Amino acid sequence: MHAHLRRELRNLLDLFTPVPLRDGEEYSRRDLLPDIIAGLTVAVVLIPQAMALALIAGLPAIYGLYAAFPGFIASFFGSSRHLSTGPVAIVSFLTLTSLVPFADPGSPEFIALAALLALLVGLIQLLMGTLRLGFVVNLIPHSAIVGFSTAAAAIIIITQIPTLFGYAITQHDLVIQTIFEIIMGAPRTSLITLALGLSALGMLIFLRKLPKTFPAALVVLAGSVLVAYLFDLKSFGVEFIAAVPASLPSFALPALSAGAFFALLPKAAIVALVGFVEAHAIAKSVAKQTGQRLDTNQELVGQGLANTVSSFFHGYPVSGSFSRTAINMQAGARTGVAALVTSAVTVFALLFLTPIFHFLPKAVLAAIVIVSALPLVNYHKLRETYAISNTDGVIAYTTAALALILKPDDAIFIGIVLALILFLRRTVWGAKIVEMGVNREWNILRASDGDDRVDTYPNVLIARIGMSLYYVNATHIIEQLDRLVRERHEQSPVRAVVVDFSGVNFIDITGIEALDDYVKRLRERGISFATIYMRNSVVAALRNVPELHRITILHNIAEMKEYCMPHERRLVLGGTTPEIIGKK
Repeated sequence: MHAHLRRELRNLLDLFTPVPLRDGEEYSRRDLLPDIIAGLTVAVVLIPQAMALALIAGLPAIYGLYAAFPGFIASFFGSSRHLSTGPVAIVSFLTLTSLVPFADPGSPEFIALAALLALLVGLIQLLMGTLRLGFVVNLIPHSAIVGFSTAAAAIIIITQIPTLFGYAITQHDLVIQTIFEIIMGAPRTSLITLALGLSALGMLIFLRKLPKTFPAALVVLAGSVLVAYLFDLKSFGVEFIAAVPASLPSFALPALSAGAFFALLPKAAIVALVGFVEAHAIAKSVAKQTGQRLDTNQELVGQGLANTVSSFFHGYPVSGSFSRTAINMQAGARTGVAALVTSAVTVFALLFLTPIFHFLPKAVLAAIVIVSALPLVNYHKLRETYAISNTDGVIAYTTAALALILKPDDAIFIGIVLALILFLRRTVWGAKIVEMGVNREWNILRASDGDDRVDTYPNVLIARIGMSLYYVNATHIIEQLDRLVRERHEQSPVRAVVVDFSGVNFIDITGIEALDDYVKRLRERGISFATIYMRNSVVAALRNVPELHRITILHNIAEMKEYCMPHERRLVLGGTTPEIIGKK
């Protein structure tokens, strides 16, 4: 008991040990220069992106940098050396839609709730990592994420149209309401702002042809600041971002009340899961290319700590960024030190560059957001998903459609539930019982339909169960087996049933009860029951049932032939005889 407790405490300590202090981890001087170059390269992309993405979240632009600088924590406590953590489009969008019902975007109340949301997201991820619930990520269907991401990206683009056109609207959590506001506000368009925004948009699209490591957004941002300053665009009605002090955000615990906690908890759970699924998918993609080992629970701890620390400095929820991770790899990053360099540059920007940001037009940030979101509107991926699997396609399209109609966090929840329902449906109704026979050439069991090399036996039905037998599908599988017995009985009387159990890896109490009841009913009809190739774990489970009806367990084809045709004497393999379990 004490040894087990010590082992668990050691495992828990390992989860919260930063990379440099882990066993076997050493940092080489040869890694320093590549890490510095990669960190600087990612930073020049991150700074304009983070400011733009904060607008998606309904926050002042500077709060994107507040959320960005703790990103290195995920690299130091996670398992991926290259994953770049910070503000991302989908999580920023979910932050907005989660908080809009409770406060006006940009207001002090909204900013406080964003920090609280980051704290809850971080604590949920930390709890999942500590309890080693990383497997839960596999329960989130990729098809639902694909559908949601496509719809969310389209909505993100729609929400930036007013800023691009130079007027403000009231943000809503339903896209239909937002579209109505955009149409009604169109007469307030500022032509100069629109010209500036479209010019920035055109430049960004043109510069996308250059390598990913080229800081297109930073070039456009710097150019727009210069133009705005030289031509005094503010006097022409162009709106700039709010002035901010040249300092780091102060440390503060998010304000927590029972009402806010219970209101935000379900929304935080959605953000935590969606954000981590996105980060985990990116980290997995990188791990395949680099060969590094990825630990899902460790990654949950890294992401959870990054979100928790972000909340302490007025940040909002963060996750792994696909574009910045790709840049990090291409720039030659070798360890998490690259992320530390990126954070250091972000801190430098907060301390010394904020006076320049005062001349940054919001329309340019809107253009950066639109160009960042465009690749996420992936209708080709939706069609591809449907072509591969109709079920997954239905989930993806349904989730996308619901996100455009309902509240986005409700849409992703419904998409996940729909996927789980369809999975259970496939588990129950997808179970197939196949009639088998013995292939006379190979002396193995094979499906008997249409193959003249497969022998069947008079008065004996041989069938195969191809999946585990448990509470979800037990009744359906037994019904299928009985239907097969009755159909065969109409052709010739069935005196024995032999079931190939090689596909049954697990059987629960419901499966045992259903099987035992069926064995009893077969016996009442004068039909004996046997199994072949039953796994030891299943045999052990059946032996633990005290009042089980008798079942014959066959081990090989020779025993089965002897069982099927007892009047024909055969040589049975030495040392093997059928087992009998059950006393009734």
